Amino acid sequence: MKNKIIILFFGMLFLSTTLNAQVSTGSGGASSISANNPTTNTNLGIGVNTPKAKLEIEGFPTTNTTYTFLNSGDSFDKSALLNIGTIRTTSGARLLTFYDVPPSNISSALTQLSIEDRNDANRFRHKARVNGDSYFQLSDRAQKLVFEVYENNETGILTLPKPDSYLTIGGTQAWPIPYRLMVKNGNSKFEGTVYVDTNLGIGTSNFTDGVETYRLSVKGKIRAEEVKVYNTWADYVFAKNYDLKPLKEVENYITTNGHLPNVPSAKEITDKGLELGEMAKIQQEKIEELTLYLIQQNREIEELKSQMKLLLAAQKK
Repeated sequence: MKNKIIILFFGMLFLSTTLNAQVSTGSGGASSISANNPTTNTNLGIGVNTPKAKLEIEGFPTTNTTYTFLNSGDSFDKSALLNIGTIRTTSGARLLTFYDVPPSNISSALTQLSIEDRNDANRFRHKARVNGDSYFQLSDRAQKLVFEVYENNETGILTLPKPDSYLTIGGTQAWPIPYRLMVKNGNSKFEGTVYVDTNLGIGTSNFTDGVETYRLSVKGKIRAEEVKVYNTWADYVFAKNYDLKPLKEVENYITTNGHLPNVPSAKEITDKGLELGEMAKIQQEKIEELTLYLIQQNREIEELKSQMKLLLAAQKK
């Protein structure tokens, strides 16, 4: 019973609707309209005698002819195959258009599919040039490019030119979107060089420690075969004007502070962390100071040995 009511409703709607259709044939009039052959073909063809689709439209013949147009606009106006929707320009262009432009005095052959809005702003466009480049574009209401895929046979380029652009792979980001690029599922691999002009965080988004900002921040352990650190070195210890503290003074400092002079305390390391480059330099400073102390002691030992030899020689006499 329900299906019968629905059929009756649509039947009444159809009967109460006037359907108008017009086929414009130019100077040929109705004589230019012919039935398909065979008549069992129920498809509609424009410029095609035996259409193979529900609607088939022929463009300019695919010959070696080079057509002549007044300008680029004229070439598009005369090459329009689809013109659908509200009229948006004085030339009669509508919201959805498809152009099959033949080779001409203006340019090489190309095709273009466009969708505009009712303010005559292009929102979608695909253009392909024979033996040339092609692109696919999406634009916003202000005609600013939002998304573009471009290729020129040698190179393929994907562009998101708007400053507030976001790309998410493997899912969606919740609004407000925090990341310009996000891979939500699966592994990511870069086989070429990766350049980062700002900061890089692994397991963390915090790049500051006190007043310092760090280019690389890692929350977790780091494993490497080698780490190279650029820093100043401690050869200033060997300068003639270096203030090498007497060992007694060093002893008193250790007794009072519990660590070597110019070496961070355990609390400082716990609170602020260990800077590898600076710590390596400090350790080298202590090694060089220790070497100087050993040299001093060796001199004193050699001096004592000389004095002992003189004393022993004097006793033998």
